[in-house]
Amino acid sequence: MNIDRHSFGNLSGDKIPIQMLQKLYRHSSVTTTIRYQANFIHQDTDDALDSVINF
Repeated sequence: MNIDRHSFGNLSGDKIPIQMLQKLYRHSSVTTTIRYQANFIHQDTDDALDSVINF
């Protein structure tokens, strides 16, 4: 189950509103969801890598 959550967290990124993610993860606090989801949101670093790879 933990691997499934990590895969989902990585795929959802910033596409799903945090309140919906809180419900899906069944977190009692949105703060927990924010901290958890922060591990998967790397748009700035993804953009930096894309700028080098896709020059």
